[in-house]
Order: sequence, then structure tokens, then C-alpha cells
Amino acid sequence: MAVQLDQTATSTSRREPVQLYHQSSQYRNWRFSKEQLDKIRQDLNEQAVERAQQAQTESTGDRPAATADGSTSEPPSQPATPPAPADIEYLSVADEQLLVAYYLQQAVGLCGAFKFPEMVTATALSYLKRFYLRNTAMDYHPKDIMLTCVFLATKTENFAISIDTFAAKVKVLPADILALEFLVSQSLHFEYKVHHAHLALSGLVLDMQTTGVPSSSIASALPRAQAFLRAARLSPAELVYAPSQIALACMRIADRSAVETWLAAKGKGASEQKEEREARRAPAGPTSAVKKEGEEGEGAPRARGEDKGDEPQQLEQDVLLRLLDEVQGMIQEQQRNPVDKDKVREVDRRLKWARNPEKDPKSALYKKRKAEEEAAREEKDRAKMAKRPQNDDASVFD
Repeated sequence: MAVQLDQTATSTSRREPVQLYHQSSQYRNWRFSKEQLDKIRQDLNEQAVERAQQAQTESTGDRPAATADGSTSEPPSQPATPPAPADIEYLSVADEQLLVAYYLQQAVGLCGAFKFPEMVTATALSYLKRFYLRNTAMDYHPKDIMLTCVFLATKTENFAISIDTFAAKVKVLPADILALEFLVSQSLHFEYKVHHAHLALSGLVLDMQTTGVPSSSIASALPRAQAFLRAARLSPAELVYAPSQIALACMRIADRSAVETWLAAKGKGASEQKEEREARRAPAGPTSAVKKEGEEGEGAPRARGEDKGDEPQQLEQDVLLRLLDEVQGMIQEQQRNPVDKDKVREVDRRLKWARNPEKDPKSALYKKRKAEEEAAREEKDRAKMAKRPQNDDASVFD
């Protein structure tokens, strides 16, 4: 049938036009199976716990001593008495995903408060989800990354807002947002373009209008489909399925009969195209009408499903329907399980000590590492200067 499942697909005897999405880095680098996603996250979590344990052990001796009244010089937001490294309860994969899910919702609210267009919101959410396929919440807090992802999305989607205006409204120093921009870009592999399902939904609606689906049905279903699509953004759907698949699944939840009508029309169109191709390939002349002994005549009836040419088409439709069921299940699971804020607060409380101190700008170990890096840089510069002959003006080009 003419419905595009995905270009992972099966080889065919004729060349199909390749969609722009399937030539993109999003298709090549940001599409995974559910099993791959689970493994990526589990591996990242285990590595982060190991790094944090080592850093926590090293930083134990760097913690500030208590004063006479028992207080320390730690920031007031931190507990007064830190647990021993062995007693720290590190975050699980589920804990990290809960935090990320919460800040995905926060990003939606933030973009709404700024009245950013839908492209900015969708891109910011994609950036945040992709970032945490390369990093963990124990290294970088999702709140900080969320703000940088939103600001970065305003630039990549060409919706300009000054950093001072943005930072003032979110009550964060501009330098804190900009300091993470290069890190986020690195984690994205500098691949800023995102193909979104809401654009695929717009194309789907236009196509449905040409295939006999009643306009009233489309107009009624579209707002509901858009609502399901916004729910899909808070799920990992875009990391597993193509934008066109997500869009079709959202429309199918909104109006199943309209999608079935559209699929039937597309299937009929594909069959007619196939018959035309076979007719063009058939030899001309009277010999084409000669039948071999035992072969059915032109008007002989056939049992349902007997036409072997229809089998691949039926198989393709079955695969598509199973895939749409999977997408639908992921979206509806997202709607049935809203983020529990009490659990988020509990995880965030544990994160204060489970976080890798090497990545926490407030920690003594982070400041120590920065001082060591600065000292090493200065030493390298001094050594470089010592090797230069006197009166050498080349240094102005360094």
C-alpha cells in the first residue's frame, strides 16, 4: 500500500522516493528500539554511580569543618550533616527518568509563559530528552539543562529573545545558562534540526482531505489529535518511532474510523498503481492472451486472499496497525501516569548528595578541579612563552 511505514524497511523491486526524514541525523542517530533505550540508560546510570562514588570518597576530606556551634560553611540549601559516601542512596534509572519527566513538563509551562511558538517548545523537549541519552541527572541537574535547552531552542528555531530578558524572567544568572550551551550542543552532536510529529500531522490532514475522509470528521478529530500529540512529547515516543507514525497514531486515537477510511483509500490507490505497472510490463500482441493449460480464464472468480500480489500489501497493513497500537499504548500510558510531585521532591532531596561533586559548581571538589585546570593552563602558557625567542611578535596571533 502507499502508506509509508518507515524506510528501515524491506527492499522492493522498484525504487521508492526517500523521505527527507530518513536522510536526516535524527533517523540515523536518534532512533532506538525500546530495548536499546533501556540499555543506554542503564549503562549511563551505572557509570554515573561509579564516578560519583569515587568523587564522593575523594571529596570527603575536602568538606568544610564545623564551627564551634556545629554549623558548616556549606550552602544553606544543603543538609548540615552529609551522609558518609557508603550511606548515600544513588539514583536509579527510574529516579532519573522521573526527574527528566518532571522538567519536561516544566519546560512546557515555561515556553507557555513566554508564549513561544510550538516549534520552540517541541525542539526544547527533544533537546532535553536527547541530552539525557548522553548524560545523567547525577552529573547535570535537569533544571539547569532544561533552561539551557529552552534558550538554545529559541535560537535554533529562529525566535530571538535576549539572554538578559530570558534569564531575568527565570531568575537565573545569564552566565549559568550560557555556560551549559556548549555542553548541550556537544551532547546533541551539534545536530540542532528536529523533525516534529506536529508537522507530520499537518501533512496527514491535508492528505486525508483528498481521500474521501469527511471534512467534518477531520475538523472534529484534529484538536483531539493535537492534544494526544502534546502528550506524546512528554514520552519517549520520538526516540522509538518516526514523526509520521506518531502523527497517524494520534489521529487514530482521536478518530479511528477516519484513519481506517484513509488507509483503505491509500491501499486502493496502491493496488491500482500496481496494476498499472504490471500492465505496462505485460507483453503486447495476441500472445499475451494465450493461456497455458489449466490456467484460469480472464473472468474466473478467485477466492478471497488468493491473489498472491495482495499478500505483501495485507502484511504491510498488519505491520502498520501493530505499530500504531504500540505508539498509542505509549501515549496513553503517559497520560495514565502523571508525574508524582511528592516522588520528585524525594528524588531531588537524595540527588543533593548523590550528585557527582565534580560536576556541581557549588562543591569544593568542583572548585578544586577548576583551580587545577587553571593552574595547568597557566603553566602551559608560561612554558610556551619561555621557548620563544626574545622580541618575537608571533604571540599576538596565539
